[in-house]
Amino acid sequence: MQFQLIFIFIVYQILQIILLPFFLIYLLVRKLKGKSVFGNFWERKGFVPKVSKTLSSQNKVVWIHAVSVGEILSIQNLIDQIKTKDKNAICYVTTGTPTGKKMAQKNLNADFISFLPFDFLFCMFLAFKRIKPTSIIIIEAEIWPNFLLLSKWFKIPTFLLNARISTRSKNKYHKLKFIFKPLFNIFNLIFTQSEDDKINFKSLGIKAGKLKVLGNIKTLNVLVKKEESIKKNPEEYSFRPEHPTLLVGSVHPGELDVYLNLYKNLKTKFPDLKLILAPRHFHWKQELINKIESLNLKNKTERTQKIKYFMWDENIPATPFALRRSEATSRRVIAKTVFDQNDILLVCKLGELFKLYQLCDIFYLGGTFVPVGGHNLLEPAVWAKPSMIGPHYQNCKDIADQLEKHNALFKTSSEDELLQKTILLLENKTLCNQTGKNAFDWLKNESINVQNNLDFLLQKL
Repeated sequence: MQFQLIFIFIVYQILQIILLPFFLIYLLVRKLKGKSVFGNFWERKGFVPKVSKTLSSQNKVVWIHAVSVGEILSIQNLIDQIKTKDKNAICYVTTGTPTGKKMAQKNLNADFISFLPFDFLFCMFLAFKRIKPTSIIIIEAEIWPNFLLLSKWFKIPTFLLNARISTRSKNKYHKLKFIFKPLFNIFNLIFTQSEDDKINFKSLGIKAGKLKVLGNIKTLNVLVKKEESIKKNPEEYSFRPEHPTLLVGSVHPGELDVYLNLYKNLKTKFPDLKLILAPRHFHWKQELINKIESLNLKNKTERTQKIKYFMWDENIPATPFALRRSEATSRRVIAKTVFDQNDILLVCKLGELFKLYQLCDIFYLGGTFVPVGGHNLLEPAVWAKPSMIGPHYQNCKDIADQLEKHNALFKTSSEDELLQKTILLLENKTLCNQTGKNAFDWLKNESINVQNNLDFLLQKL
């Protein structure tokens, strides 16, 4: 193994020397075109914010690397727990994108936030000297050879958290097993998302003693998010509609007609039914409005019923259904006006979807009736809501499969199947509630397992 690492180190440095001129030309072209050079160029060269010698000598420094927005948000609770366990601990977060860094600055209780340096030996070596980590946590699958090799050279305990090897990437890892096997074995511990991921890492040649099944760390985070949200704004989460309500979250262009047709077909059978639409993006807001306004509903006598909808956007700063102590009466009137006098609530305002799950009986995941791949299935689960998805759910397949296995989610392959399964839940309230409860129970059990493993990790830092 030692020989393999030396071989990887030498070959990697030679390849970087060969490719360096092309990389510099690429950066220059981006600069001339006025494009960002992957964030702060000084930090990328290794000149990251420096942890003073006084701080590093007296306190442990935990270096956490996460790239995507989802990964950044997944470590919120982890950082809080590190700080709770040791109030003097320094949490140093690096990320790979400008969006990720902004999200980290906005949401994380970290002492330092920086871009990860380029994985050239000098850049990484300089970063190690400036950060002075006592332990390193890498989220999911950010495998940079010099980063890992230096952590081994400096004898810094290094952990891979929320690790997974997807079916799509499994073959790639095995074809390059001679590289990935020694690199993954640098980690002191690898916490995998699932038992299947653990098996995939084992098949790659990772030592069994290094592998533990973490569970999905995001289940714990979303549970904490719900508890903190209710505690912070109890009135905002107190309203419940009196009518059966469907919620479609993160709707994309191309699938709106699926849900409007669903609602149109259901409205005759369930005249009190309400629909909440929360698009993923708002650049097509006018199309949303036009299609809602052109929707023709029919009542039980087959007469055309004019659609009524309420638009909640940036022009309405307060939550239209929130009840606040100081104005409970007026808020209740507003809330009842929204849900009693309108068929559809169209939400074109950022950051409000989490407040909407409590209002619905059934949740539909956007991006699954178009080839986007779906989004977050954990948030409806934490609110104990049954979810329905279309045929395109590759972005959330693992969670969807787990929820389906626990009778907490319905997969559909056509509009007709979507309609039939919705009717089934609307007609059988007991089944609807039990499906939602199954979702919450799965998430709760998963989060307990995650917390137990995080407690184990915290002891190692």
